[in-house]
Formats: sequence, C-alpha cells, structure tokens
Amino acid sequence: MSAHREELSPQRRDFFHCAIARRDGRRCFYCSRNFRRRPLRRKTLDHYVPHRLWPSWDIDNLVLACEACNLAKADALPWPLVWLLVAVYRPDNWELTA
Repeated sequence: MSAHREELSPQRRDFFHCAIARRDGRRCFYCSRNFRRRPLRRKTLDHYVPHRLWPSWDIDNLVLACEACNLAKADALPWPLVWLLVAVYRPDNWELTA
C-alpha cells in the first residue's frame, strides 16, 4: 500500500467541508465543539478509519475535526470502531459471528 496521498483541490476540499458540515453539524466529530461559535478554531478533514487502512477520499469515511482532536487521534482506530470489531469478531477464534 502506498503512503502517498492524493492531494485535494481547493474546490473539492470546500465541497467536502460543506457536505460533511451539513451531514454532521458544524461541530468537531470528536469533542463536539461548535466551529460557528469559535471561527478561529481550525477545522480539518479527518479520515475516521485511518487513510493507511482505507486509502480513499470516500465521504463516508471523512469527518470534520478540530486540529487538536485530529492530531490527538493521529493514525489510530477510533474506540467505537474497535469495540464494534470486537463485538462482530470473536477474539477466541476470529470467525465471523454475525
């Protein structure tokens, strides 16, 4: 898998920002702080499932995050996703249970 990421054009980035803000509200996905109330808070596009595991710009995998939360999450899987994987796959034999 390549570590190179496709660069987004400013128009496509703006489209993602607007579409995701409409879908999720104008809040950081992780800390729920409102971007409208604090216009200086820098919002970023974050891959919910890290780009190295899902290497695309699919809108279903993108969320808006404040810069601090995006940096804190880094390249980790979010805990709700980890718990979902544990619930679906049994750790004792790793076979699909659903």
